[in-house]
Amino acid sequence: MKALSGSLGGVMEACCLQSIDVIKTRLQLDRSGSYKGIIHCSTNITRNEGVWALWKGLTPFATHLTLKYALRMGSNAVLQLVFKDSQTGNLSHHRRLLSGFGAGVLGSLVIVTPFEVGYFSLFN
Repeated sequence: MKALSGSLGGVMEACCLQSIDVIKTRLQLDRSGSYKGIIHCSTNITRNEGVWALWKGLTPFATHLTLKYALRMGSNAVLQLVFKDSQTGNLSHHRRLLSGFGAGVLGSLVIVTPFEVGYFSLFN
């Protein structure tokens, strides 16, 4: 259930942030100075390419975030079960921190780094 919650959170994050990321990328790549700022850039994209152009590249971004958060939330839940005290069933603050750290490292190694290295190597 935690993995599913993480997946849905990843999709929502991608949908909310993709348009901002498209504008940021266009501004970063604007060597000719044709954009005068964020609003000018977004207006030009919407006018020339349509409003849905602000969500170009949503599928790979949403896939990346969905997998990342599903793995992070799911592995955190599993690690918390592993680190619980076998006699009391309690989870100390240190063990809770360790499970979160482990889930973050696992997500970085399995999802984040391969996606970013693979994605950027396609365009370089």
